[in-house]
Amino acid sequence: MAQQADGSRQSPSTPSVSGPPASPPPPQRPGISLSSPPPIAAAVKPPGPARWSRALWLASFVAGIAVVVTGFLGRESHFERLKGLIQSMVPDGDTKAIEGATAVVFLGSLAMIALVVAMEAVLVAVLFKRRTWPRWALAPTVLLHAVVTVITADYVVAPGADGALATGLLAAQFVLAAAGLILLFLPTTTAWLLSGRRA
Repeated sequence: MAQQADGSRQSPSTPSVSGPPASPPPPQRPGISLSSPPPIAAAVKPPGPARWSRALWLASFVAGIAVVVTGFLGRESHFERLKGLIQSMVPDGDTKAIEGATAVVFLGSLAMIALVVAMEAVLVAVLFKRRTWPRWALAPTVLLHAVVTVITADYVVAPGADGALATGLLAAQFVLAAAGLILLFLPTTTAWLLSGRRA
């Protein structure tokens, strides 16, 4: 201990006991949630037959649209041909009535083809979301497709070599659609669609 001038002793100074600054308390833990987020479904790649079916359907749609577009672009020649056909069937018919009937027959035929393509496209799009019921709806639709092809061929296909392109497109449209439908009923495609139902 240090001694002062008067002989008294000085007690040593005690250091202040001060620790490091206190850390803030940890954040509160989130409460327990009874609802858990739904699991993310893994994307399952379609099997080979399903991919081939989709490609065939797309090619069928392209052929059908090509028939509608080329037919509409060449409507003048079709109108003249059909007008002569209707005049031969109704020789005493009014000219305006014959022209109206010609337009209705030709444009109605193109509209029927476009409608079949649209129906098939919607069903195929729903099917590839792994739904099984569109297969059964596509089967009668393809039969309707065949009927429409037979009915409209005489109106949208020009006779002779001029109608070779339209004939080929109509035939390709139906054959591709039928082949695509068959592939949808193969066992591998069926298993893939049914697995989507269980997911």
